[in-house]
Amino acid sequence: MSPLPFLASRRNTKAFTLLELLVAIGIIAVLAALLLPVMGRAKSKARNIACLNHLRQLGVAARLYAEDNGGTLPAAELLPSNPTDPQQPLPRISDVLGPYVSKVAGTNTRAPVFKCPADNDWFFEAEGSSYQWNAGLNGHRIDFGENTRFAAVIVSNGATILQTNGDITRAADSTPLFLDYDDFHPRPPKSGKNVVYMDGHATAFAAPAVPQ
Repeated sequence: MSPLPFLASRRNTKAFTLLELLVAIGIIAVLAALLLPVMGRAKSKARNIACLNHLRQLGVAARLYAEDNGGTLPAAELLPSNPTDPQQPLPRISDVLGPYVSKVAGTNTRAPVFKCPADNDWFFEAEGSSYQWNAGLNGHRIDFGENTRFAAVIVSNGATILQTNGDITRAADSTPLFLDYDDFHPRPPKSGKNVVYMDGHATAFAAPAVPQ
């Protein structure tokens, strides 16, 4: 039998031309350019959701600690790597609440709860947590809100005409327990931090309005 028909069929078999290949590569490149931003936003959203979940767990852990300690919140450093009093440093909040986080998570693995998945600035590695503890609440009673002392002096023509001082108490639902050390979740033009408040709800952090 002659091999010629077989050879002829092979010669007639269509293959991609260089132009067709370039067109296919171009289409793939366009699709990738369209999909990458969508995938990036989805990844960013997933990190934000995970961060808020971690903060909620930390809020519950702080409440459990308070229940075991007469309603008093823990005392920990704001920035463990740079303690307020180097001679008598306070513990890291991750060490204080570690056992309580384990109870909340139902596992002995506690460290990941203190790490924001978007923390690329090494806060977790340096401070033991991606989340800043509100050191103004050290030893504070839970559910009483944050108390801030203030003083005001009004001077007119070089003479003091009014001098006063007092306290401002913020409600539990507006008193932060933990918030991101940095803007890990960019939301221009607002802050990209997340926060968990004393009442347990976690959300995007909105800086308090500055009185005009």
